[in-house]
Amino acid sequence: MTGRSIDIALTRVEAGDNTEIVHENVCTLLTEPDLNFNYATTEDLANWGFSEGCFSCLLMDNKKDVIIQVITTYQDNDGAKKAYDADVDYLKKNKYGRPVKTKTIGESSLMLKKKDIDGITYNLLFLKNNVFAAVSAKYKKEKAENLDHITGIAEKIAGKIN
Repeated sequence: MTGRSIDIALTRVEAGDNTEIVHENVCTLLTEPDLNFNYATTEDLANWGFSEGCFSCLLMDNKKDVIIQVITTYQDNDGAKKAYDADVDYLKKNKYGRPVKTKTIGESSLMLKKKDIDGITYNLLFLKNNVFAAVSAKYKKEKAENLDHITGIAEKIAGKIN
């Protein structure tokens, strides 16, 4: 089994230059018994074997770009896969962007891109072992390196998963 979610999330140094952590929360169903996500109720999480979640918010490049890491660990791969599939379905049904072709991270991954008035948002979800991870990045400016940047962050997280 993989270690704790907080040990998998990237630190400020690992996330890169000009990055600062502005918020971090680690929780379990014991510490937050009403925990749920947009795509999953507390009951779903309990049924899937949710163990722990780490939620980090990073600011980058003089507070212009926002990166959110959500790392959730489950008792086994089956539970993590159910959470991953439920989140993928939720994002697709709720118009979180269009799929972007990129290399697969972990066992399965999906990246969505959505342009807004105030920037470009990428949501990258991936599954590896008993971990379901999501990285959401909102860039103020569209640049060619944005795709490589968010993919690089996800690859660093995946590299920390046993």
